[in-house]
Amino acid sequence: MQTQAKSALVNLESRGVLIPFDPDIITPPVAQAIRNGTFEAEEAAQIPHIVQKKDIVLDIGAGIGFISTLISRHATRVISVEANPDLLPYMGALHKLNGVDNAEIVNAVLGNGENGSATFYQRDDFWMGSLSKDPNPYKSTVKVPVRGLNTLLKQAQVSLIVCDIEGAESFLFQDAELCCVDRIYLELHDHITGLKGIASVFEAMGTRGFSYDPRYSSGAIVLFRRVEKNETLRPYARS
Repeated sequence: MQTQAKSALVNLESRGVLIPFDPDIITPPVAQAIRNGTFEAEEAAQIPHIVQKKDIVLDIGAGIGFISTLISRHATRVISVEANPDLLPYMGALHKLNGVDNAEIVNAVLGNGENGSATFYQRDDFWMGSLSKDPNPYKSTVKVPVRGLNTLLKQAQVSLIVCDIEGAESFLFQDAELCCVDRIYLELHDHITGLKGIASVFEAMGTRGFSYDPRYSSGAIVLFRRVEKNETLRPYARS
């Protein structure tokens, strides 16, 4: 495999995760973020506090597999969904390098239907790829199969969703059936959706019985938790 051949020379590392250095994927801005410890830092810091051993986790927008590797160390199973097909071989190599054996990789865009395809806009830095052609210039497009979110949630009995999908969070959950899910950890992208898009996320969560949880949220990285009928108060941990 090409990725394996390139990564044989050198690996980067962040939070105990080895990251193969493939310049086709790990562009200079991405490499710099990994080296200085800012790559997915806020999300990564909370994974041990949010993920439970019993969890079946749906990681939407899995990228290179960094977050799903961290999740795999705390959960029973991870389903890593990534729209960009160019990232799948790399993600598989990263998982293998880190001994991940409880993750499934799926190339799809999640939506309401089970058929058809969606246009994915690829950009030089993989983390900026999205379903939107704006506001940043894109280098190419690719058609990606659409898979039903509700079907996947039901079949896999997902309990936790982790989501970083560059603005698509503003509409993904509008018709979501979250019967088994009790936590949703996602990144908001106001530069793409505007405040109206953020409002739609909070509205969708509130309608489905979820509340913003400030204990494990920071800025645009937000945890929603299902409100229990007989809620047990959880005092803040002392620092």
